[in-house]
Formats: sequence, C-alpha cells, structure tokens
Amino acid sequence: MRIIKRLTAFVFTICIALTFSACTYDDKVVYFDTSSGRNTVFKIGDMKCSKKEALVYLLNEKNIYGSVDGVNLWTDDFDTDTMTSSIKDLTMEHITRVYVLNLYAKEHDVELSDDEKNACADAAKEYYASLNDEEKSFTGAKEKDIKEMYERYALASKIYEDLMGSVDEEVSEDEARVMEAFVLFVSDEEKANEIQDMIDYGYTFERLAATYTELDSYQVTFARGVYPTEVDDVVFNLDTDEVSGAIAADDGYYFFQCLNKYNEELSEENKVVIIEKRRQQVLDDIVSDLEERYFSDMNQDLWSELSFPEDSTQLTSGTFFEVLNNHM
Repeated sequence: MRIIKRLTAFVFTICIALTFSACTYDDKVVYFDTSSGRNTVFKIGDMKCSKKEALVYLLNEKNIYGSVDGVNLWTDDFDTDTMTSSIKDLTMEHITRVYVLNLYAKEHDVELSDDEKNACADAAKEYYASLNDEEKSFTGAKEKDIKEMYERYALASKIYEDLMGSVDEEVSEDEARVMEAFVLFVSDEEKANEIQDMIDYGYTFERLAATYTELDSYQVTFARGVYPTEVDDVVFNLDTDEVSGAIAADDGYYFFQCLNKYNEELSEENKVVIIEKRRQQVLDDIVSDLEERYFSDMNQDLWSELSFPEDSTQLTSGTFFEVLNNHM
C-alpha cells in the first residue's frame, strides 16, 4: 500500500467543532472544552484520539521534519519553541486526517482484510522493538497501542486510495494552459481611457505597462484563476502579441498583451496542480459533511501541555510511517 506515502504528504485540516468557547487553529475556528477526558486529545463521533497516539505522531513528526539538508533544527541555534508549535500544528492536521477517513470508512463499511491486519501487527512489533527506553517512556505506548494506531492509519490510507481513484485525472490543454503576458492595471477610469487611446495610437505596450501599471510587476506568467473571471474570459482568447482592450475588474482596469499563449512546460506542471486541487476538493467535501453530522471536541488543555523535554537527544525515532509502508 504505497499510497501511505501520499497520505502522509497530503495535507487537509478538519475543523473540530463544539458549541463552547473558541480559538483559532490553522486559520480556522476550533471550538473546544475538556469533556474528551484527561487522556483523550480529541474525539469525533465515538472515536477518540489518545494522548499516547498524539505523542507517537509528535515524536515522529519531530524527527521527520526536524532537519533540513542534514542540519538538525532542534538545537540552541534555532527557535525550538517555534519549531515545537509548527510540529504540533502538523501533527494535529495529520491525526485528524486519519480519524476523519476512519469515520468515513465506518460509515461505508470498509474494513482492513486479515492480511492487512497481520501486516499492521508485524509492523507494530518491528516499530515497537526499535524504540529506546526514553521513547517508550515519552509516548507511554505499548506494542498493542502501536498496532491499533497502524490499523487506523492503514484504513485511512485504504480509503484515501479508493477516493483518489474516483478523481477525474483528465485535464485538457486549455484548462491547464499557462500563458505569459505584459499586464497593465490602473484604478482610475480616466487614466484607463488615456491608455486605451495611446494603445490605439500605436504606443509600445511594454513601455506603457512599465510606466503606468499600479502592480508590482508588468510581466507575468499565470494560469486560469489567478485573475478574475472577467480577465480570464478575455486574456485566454488572445493570440501571441495581441493586446486586449480595457477589462473592468478588481475596482480598476486591466490591459494585457499576450507574449506566449501556451507555455508548454508550465502548462504540463499545472495539470498536476489541477488534479491535486480536485483531490483536495473530494476530501474537503467529506470533512464538511462529517462536520455537520458529528459531535466533536478537543481537550485543549491537554494538547497545550504536550511538549518535548528539554533534553530530547534520545528521542530520535522517525520511522513510524516508513515501517508500516514497508509491511503494506
């Protein structure tokens, strides 16, 4: 199940909702109280994420993302408080993603096969044996806990694979098209009329754009959706070297000259971006639906308390996801 790697990298965040006090989490409103229980970080429906599971994820995220090009970021040379906060944010996104997909699996009667469960058991045995005493003490997890975590993660991966298989990956060249252009934008209508007159008279568009645009740059490369629909409807019908008339949008007026109506390399890359957006939308729709139908809450007090000890040099485990991937 190599899809585990894709699930690990794919980021979307569930908004944990309750009708009590609120805070801001990852630009979303998160409602919480402490009814989840002393050792439960959050729950959604009848599913509970334990402190042990959160710490296993924290430990591994710390070591997976705690170095860049071989440089250890967990030293006095770096802001470890900010690092901890970032790792905790990433961990919360990751775990809630797994739980949402498990909830979806439960609703659709999707389960792991016996072979998949056996693979999880074998992976748990291997991973738990790899932990040193400090790591076992930090997480508090036993081998059976790791097995349960692996089963949830494998089921989430299985659901993710099924969902992604339903995504239409056909992207037309026109939809993915990336073009290059000179752009000129002014907010004043009278100035826009003057510019139009100069264009009609034959002034060089590049010089006009460099002189009059109110934007930071007058040469741009862009795909559909970067500018308002009114702009796309005009600009993506221009031929190379063609100049548009004034386009009213964004409380002002745009003018474009097409330099290259189809950048082949960037257009191919944009197809990947479009497909990922479609995948994201599938998951967003699932999250929105579950948010509407399930009671959820977060033990913010417990989550705030979770941190790494001052001396975390022995907390080096970062193979939790890799071990499962090798067995699936």
